Amino acid sequence: MRGLRRAAPDLVGGALLAGLGAALAAGATGYQVVTGEGRLGPGFMPFVVGLLLAVFGALVCAQALWGGRGSGEAGESAGGRSVAAVFALTLLAVLLTPVVGFLPAFGLLIFALVRFVEGEGWAVAAVLGAGGAAAAWAVFVLFLQIPLPGGVFAAGG
Repeated sequence: MRGLRRAAPDLVGGALLAGLGAALAAGATGYQVVTGEGRLGPGFMPFVVGLLLAVFGALVCAQALWGGRGSGEAGESAGGRSVAAVFALTLLAVLLTPVVGFLPAFGLLIFALVRFVEGEGWAVAAVLGAGGAAAAWAVFVLFLQIPLPGGVFAAGG
């Protein structure tokens, strides 16, 4: 078992990830996970993502306690900042979704993660953000015919 002091950043990050995932899954049930006709509802994907976040958060905690990455102190410090940035950006995207809609919030999240966490260039981040939003639209709206939250600016929203 790693020392608690050394494992603390991963424990906090894992617990935050698990809590965020549980909250996302619980909130997604308000968007109909399965419709009355037995089709996947608009809350299905956020529900699955929330469950996966909770599971991965629990795995991060378990690895922090009983595993070991073997990384050095500098790597752990940078990793802790990256984890905090990912959580902050994800929380911001979750808060923006009811206002601007899922697709713009998702595209902005990918853009910010690629640009500010991964350190890629502006053009790469813009292409990946727009591409991620387009891919999400194609999968959910076009192929699965699952309406996504449109935000306050959507027609009728």
